[in-house]
Amino acid sequence: MNVLHISPRLRPGGVNQLAADLACGLQQAGFRNTVVSPPNELVGRLTASSVQHHSSRNIAVFTYLNELRRLRRLVASTKADIILAYTTPAANLAWRACNAMPEEQRPRIIGIHTTYPKHPGWATSLNRCDALVAISRHLRNELTRRAKLDPERNIWVIPYGVNEELCNPEYKPSDAWIQQWMRSCKEPEGALSVCVPGAITPLHGLEDLVPVLSRLNQINVPAHVYIAGDTARADAAYLNKLRKLFRASGIEKQITWLGHRPDLRDVICICDVVLSLAKAPACHDRTVLEALALGRPVAGYDHGVVGEVLDTFLPEGRVSPNDNAGIADRLEQWHAYRPHIYDSLPYPYRLGDTIRSVAELCSSLSREG
Repeated sequence: MNVLHISPRLRPGGVNQLAADLACGLQQAGFRNTVVSPPNELVGRLTASSVQHHSSRNIAVFTYLNELRRLRRLVASTKADIILAYTTPAANLAWRACNAMPEEQRPRIIGIHTTYPKHPGWATSLNRCDALVAISRHLRNELTRRAKLDPERNIWVIPYGVNEELCNPEYKPSDAWIQQWMRSCKEPEGALSVCVPGAITPLHGLEDLVPVLSRLNQINVPAHVYIAGDTARADAAYLNKLRKLFRASGIEKQITWLGHRPDLRDVICICDVVLSLAKAPACHDRTVLEALALGRPVAGYDHGVVGEVLDTFLPEGRVSPNDNAGIADRLEQWHAYRPHIYDSLPYPYRLGDTIRSVAELCSSLSREG
C-alpha cells in the first residue's frame, strides 16, 4: 500500500514530528511512504528508513495552479492509495488535487488533527476527508462540538504515543551530564525539585508558582523550580513581568530559568516532579506523557489532555483547574512519599500502538475502496 503524507509543519520536537514517526513506522510495517514537507533535520531520518521525501517551502505555495498540478503528478507517480493530511489546509489541498481523478484511482484522505483548527473553512475540509483522526478524546470532543460534521462522521482517537526505547523508567542521564547539572544547578539539600516545561506564555500559568511556592514555604516544604522554556522566544514584556512578580513575592531564589533544553528528557529525569499549570485545556501535551513514561510523577490541572492522560497514569496527579492550593498540597504529599506509576506504558500510549492503529485505519479504508 502506498501512503502519501502532507505535513507542512514537519520539524523535530513535539507533535510536529508525528508525520516522520508514522512514515518510518509504516515503512517498517511494509507500507511504501512518501512525505511532502519543508526541508528540515528529519529528512535524513526519513531517507535512512527508505521513505521518499519531496520538499515544499510552505503549504501556501500549493495554492497556485502549477503547484496543485505538481501535487497531482506526485499522487499519480507514487500511486498513492492513502493520503495522510496533517493540517486542515493540507486536507483541503489533497481533496482539490484528487477530486478530478476517476473514482477508482482516487486515494482515500485521512485528516490527522493534533490541534484546534484555525484555517478558514476548516469544517468543510474535515467533511471532505474519508476519515478523521484526533490525537486525544478532548480534541475529538472539541472537533465534534465546533464543526458541523456529517451526522455519521466517525472520528478515530489515536493518541500520539511515546517511543519506549527513548522514554522508559530505566532511562538515566549519563554521569557526565549529571556532574555538569550539579555544577550549574545547585539547589538546597533535601529540596523537592520541580520541572515546569513548556512555552513561556500567559496560557501556561507560570504566575501560579507564586501561591504554590509561598504555600510550600509556609509549611516548611523546601522546593526549587526549574522552568524549561525558551526565554529567547518569550514576549519580553511578559517575561519581565514574571521576573518582577517572582522577586516581589520573595521566591526569586527558588526559581531557575533553564531556557530551551534539547536535553529535556534528562532534565525531567533529574527532577522529582513535573508540573502542568496550563490555564486552558490543551488538546495535546507530549511533555506530560513523556514525563510519566520516564517514571516521573506529574501534577496538573484536570482539564484537556492533561486530565485525560493523568486519569490513566496517575489519577492522584489531577487537581481542579486553577486550584493552586491543591497543587501545593499534592507536592507536599509527594515530598513525603513517591507515588506509584506504571512500570510500562499502557495501551494506547506507545508509539507502536499509534503506528498499528493508523495502519489498521489505512488498510480498512483501502478495502472499502
